[in-house]
Amino acid sequence: MSERKQVMDMRSNTDGISNAESNEQQRKWSDNLWDKKAKDSLANYDPSRAHLNFEVTKGGIVQPIDTSKSIQQKMDDILSARGIKNPNARKDVRRKQRILAQMIFGGSRERMLEIAFGDQKVDFSKGADNSHLTRSKDIEKWAVEVYNFAARHFGEDNIVSFYVHLDETNPHCHCTVIPVDEDKNRISWTSVFGKNPAEESASLRERHDALYEEVNKHWGLERGSNMAETGAKHRSTEEYKRDLVREVQVLENTKEGLEKQIHRMEIKLKGISTMIANLQARKEKVNEEIELIARQFGQDGQDNEQLAQRLAELRKELNGIDQKLAERQRMLDDTNNDIATAKEKLMAMKSEHRRAEENYGDDIDKEAAYLKANMNMTYHKMLMQTMEPLRPTLSESQKEILQESGFTELTEKSQDVINCALLLALRYVNAATEYAETHGGGGGGNLSGWGRDKDDDDERWWMKCIAQSAAMMKPAGRKIKRGR
Repeated sequence: MSERKQVMDMRSNTDGISNAESNEQQRKWSDNLWDKKAKDSLANYDPSRAHLNFEVTKGGIVQPIDTSKSIQQKMDDILSARGIKNPNARKDVRRKQRILAQMIFGGSRERMLEIAFGDQKVDFSKGADNSHLTRSKDIEKWAVEVYNFAARHFGEDNIVSFYVHLDETNPHCHCTVIPVDEDKNRISWTSVFGKNPAEESASLRERHDALYEEVNKHWGLERGSNMAETGAKHRSTEEYKRDLVREVQVLENTKEGLEKQIHRMEIKLKGISTMIANLQARKEKVNEEIELIARQFGQDGQDNEQLAQRLAELRKELNGIDQKLAERQRMLDDTNNDIATAKEKLMAMKSEHRRAEENYGDDIDKEAAYLKANMNMTYHKMLMQTMEPLRPTLSESQKEILQESGFTELTEKSQDVINCALLLALRYVNAATEYAETHGGGGGGNLSGWGRDKDDDDERWWMKCIAQSAAMMKPAGRKIKRGR
């Protein structure tokens, strides 16, 4: 049986809760957006289990999630009722304060599913129908105990929202808390969580201990090990390494997928905005023509019947334009919402990556980077080997083409090219030149002004470094065709 660990994660917030994030926590989505979420390869939402979600409210009351107010509206109501000012609401604020603590409570997947559904089986495949599942009373009891824990440690009046999600891969709670200095009746992160990183860390450790003692040890969820104290990150079993490397790689792939998704949606957003602008421009021209025709009616020499016919055509076109504008505006709103959600998901993913570094240590990333680099090297070697049987059959002109294109350097000298490219990417131009020259290359000529252009994305920048490195690794006297 796998280890059953508790989860208590917290991040600070200076900007309040956006509508997109509030809608996600409350699952306040249209059928169309639910469909998109369910089909999103980067998400794990199951619409057939959405009805099992619930919230815990004041007094530890379990009820369906109330979507009548957003989380931000709930926060504003709490502050207003208690006469507490939001320090970040001032127009002249220079440095925003941390005004919210956003916490996630949960545990190891196997145990949380058991608490949530008992011995019922959940089908996690995309599009599966789990509508037959029922919510176990245990998950409600556990959630109420966690809610009461938060109320004891942070003040029940300071809990803005407490939602429990059973429609994702691992059941969990989202708890939003305002850090209030009760004596001074004002928002104060330092009063609640500590004045510096060391105090914050100690505070979180103490509450993590308390969560185990007060709640989770009764539910079969163990207190997670403190890596800084136990040195557990230095374990080196193959299974441990594989698990950690796989986790880092999944996070990296998710980040790349989200960034591409956001880029595609931003392009789509520009297209929709252009369509709206064109429709607005056409609408103005139609209205101008309608006004002109209205002034011409009844004037001498005007064909009123023809004017009326043209007016009818223009009004019909105007109605069509209005319909198109309404549809494009809906598309614009949906796309903006999708972008906001994806960006928040990206921020959460980056936070998760930081947590992985804290929990498991820097050696994970080093191991992943080492494996990835060597995997790339192995791939290039395999690529080169597939070309070997073909080389004797190539004509001199074909061999020359391979040399001129840089293929030889990119395959046979791939390790040297990568090393030199890394130096260029780090802007160690002199070191890169010296490396190339001492490893059989010609050095690549004048590199004054070498650097990354402001319009270069990561991939283009890396390609530039590799192309320049391949040129530098080519023996003196031979040229390589490349572009910058």
